[in-house]
Amino acid sequence: PSPREGELPMRELTHFNGLGGFTPDGREYVILLPPGQVTPAPWINVLANANFGTIVSETGSGYTWFQNAHEYRLTTWHNDPVSDPSGEAFYVRDEETGQYWSPSAGPARGRTPYVCRHGLGYTAFEHTEDGIFTEVLTYVAADAPMKLTTITVRNLTDRDRRISLTGYCEWVLGETRERNAPHVVSRLDPQTGALFAH
Repeated sequence: PSPREGELPMRELTHFNGLGGFTPDGREYVILLPPGQVTPAPWINVLANANFGTIVSETGSGYTWFQNAHEYRLTTWHNDPVSDPSGEAFYVRDEETGQYWSPSAGPARGRTPYVCRHGLGYTAFEHTEDGIFTEVLTYVAADAPMKLTTITVRNLTDRDRRISLTGYCEWVLGETRERNAPHVVSRLDPQTGALFAH
């Protein structure tokens, strides 16, 4: 069951430090972020296989690479532990009111608490805003250069809602965005709807 809006779900955590702790089985590190609360620095999870990877912070920021995390960045790495900006983001929007927020604590933080769960090989986020519960699950394929993000949306109200999800990324496709951005070309595949960039 989803927590009531504005409340953090009850969690039994070991080694709790006021913001996060381990689940009793040690399989997840859970970070609880009430409104306005931040960690002292980004608390990240590295999700990678032998040739491909991504990092994800407790706010949802991160970047993705192929083969070499410095030379072959697919998206932007800002290396800013103070503001924790991201070159990858998702947004939820209520199409009736225009209100929008991120399903993770960044970049467009909502008014209610967030939960980040870093596990071995995945990171998940839970959030309820304006009667809409979202759960984001990000992971990397074990043996393929593929990052997968699934977003589950659940309407907790008793009325129909029109909600949209939007994904965003700053392509790098090399070492630095400044050098590569003028040369990155994207196109929409008319048969599959996939977006390609090269």
